[in-house]
Amino acid sequence: MVKKPDIKTRKKLRITMCVLYLLELVICTMPFIQDTKVNADGLVTVASPFNMFMMLFGVTSNVDGSFAAFSVVCVVLILIPIINFLFCALDKERNLKNIVSVISCFTAVFLILSFIPRQNISIGSIVAIMVYVLIMFITSIAMVMRLSKDVEDKK
Repeated sequence: MVKKPDIKTRKKLRITMCVLYLLELVICTMPFIQDTKVNADGLVTVASPFNMFMMLFGVTSNVDGSFAAFSVVCVVLILIPIINFLFCALDKERNLKNIVSVISCFTAVFLILSFIPRQNISIGSIVAIMVYVLIMFITSIAMVMRLSKDVEDKK
């Protein structure tokens, strides 16, 4: 495959994807899961992926053990935006960033929807799903632009 310089529209899409992946890292600090029971203090327990990450590696956290099964999933939910940001920032000329982005966005949405029960979904997981759907839409536009440009160059 012949490497082509980034045109302005593809460059804007790539920068937009990088910014949205940084936004996903910020969203990981929001509560993703909440317990339906009220604790002794009269408060509802909530957990974000960063809280679960700290609990998994032994750092003190304000999360009790009721969300321990979700902690491994949270590590993956933190790594997905980091890996995708690096792919989008460093891969300027190939279509690999779009393929990795689509696969990882589907994976993240699947993890959120399958590991969090419906009654425990909190605002962070809803916002994360909406941003992942937006990223998949932008990625599909970038992929079609890249493929249509390759077809035009072959003619």
